[in-house]
Amino acid sequence: MRKLLLGALVALLSGGAASGATILINGVPVSKLYVDSEGRLYLTPGPGRKPVEISIPKNAVSPSTPVVTSDRKLKVGGTAYIHWDYDTENSKEHNAFKITRNYVELRGYFNGKDYFRTTLDVKQSDAVDNGSYVVRLKYAYVYFHRVLPHTGVELGLVHRPWIDWEEHHAWFHRDLEETLIENKRGAHLMNSADLGADFKGHYGIASWEFGLFNGEGYHGEEESSHFGKSVEARLSLNLFRNFWLSGHTAHNFDYKGLGMDRHIYQVHAVYNGPYFLVAGQYIWDKDHYYSAPDVKQRGYSFNADLKLRPFTGVPAGLLARYDHWDPNTDRSNDVKKHYVAGVYYRLNHHVKLTVADDRLIAGSNSGMSDANTVMAVAEVKW
Repeated sequence: MRKLLLGALVALLSGGAASGATILINGVPVSKLYVDSEGRLYLTPGPGRKPVEISIPKNAVSPSTPVVTSDRKLKVGGTAYIHWDYDTENSKEHNAFKITRNYVELRGYFNGKDYFRTTLDVKQSDAVDNGSYVVRLKYAYVYFHRVLPHTGVELGLVHRPWIDWEEHHAWFHRDLEETLIENKRGAHLMNSADLGADFKGHYGIASWEFGLFNGEGYHGEEESSHFGKSVEARLSLNLFRNFWLSGHTAHNFDYKGLGMDRHIYQVHAVYNGPYFLVAGQYIWDKDHYYSAPDVKQRGYSFNADLKLRPFTGVPAGLLARYDHWDPNTDRSNDVKKHYVAGVYYRLNHHVKLTVADDRLIAGSNSGMSDANTVMAVAEVKW
């Protein structure tokens, strides 16, 4: 009880009494405290009890300085991509409003740096009720900020070393398309999350990330035999101001139970300055089949942003990207050429609006058809 009374006194001193506010202690509304001749505090008046005179010196308590603090914090946020897409390749001129992604993120902090994160991924599925939106788990991991020198670790359903890094340093338009290595119109070699352990850190000009994962990705069941895991790593060097040079590799053994090992190598460079961004990458992949000929894949991508704010004062820009992917270097007429171009406007810190054209020119042996989509997109972060 004494602790409750002391807590009430602190709350009142922090401004509750001065503003005439009422607080609850064990469900009892309290706006004043009382003291007896021996200095004991009471919630209610009584014989021999006098009201406590509380005076707060001017500016003694700053509104920005908490009187009572706690290490436990909860952070809630999310991101949504709201589309209107017009398919110009379709003879019926199909168009539709859609939500391509709706991420909801919850973090519970143990202290200022360690936390548990859960992220839900909402997307439309043709397999459920003829196009219902379904919820699946994207991330669910515990993060410890220092388990090795300058290195923390995610354990659970975690990031993989490459895609998240590229989306935060070189390709800022995930609301339009995924990166080359993930996109179905491009390489489609891996996705961004998986079950496993992901170590990440930085020191000086270097940033690194490496880990061990199931290899099937966050929407695939573990189907591998024997070791059947994926070993992946990234090293990025900030060689000079605004310029990063990166290398990335992934070795996925018994990939999805398909009787093959997948070996990916990548180099990437990006310059992100005050006036423009330009980035480029080259990816090699070798799928080593146990009882069939190996398949070699190659491709590259370039993307750029021209930032208009320095020239016009308007928070807008122009974007362009070109992907070139050959899914089998021993087969002809299978190259996929993917173009994206558009203009974006940042309405505020939370909303970006984009109009873009997304075009695929697919080789006759690529297993895909030509496509062209005009998009009007709102990216919302909260």
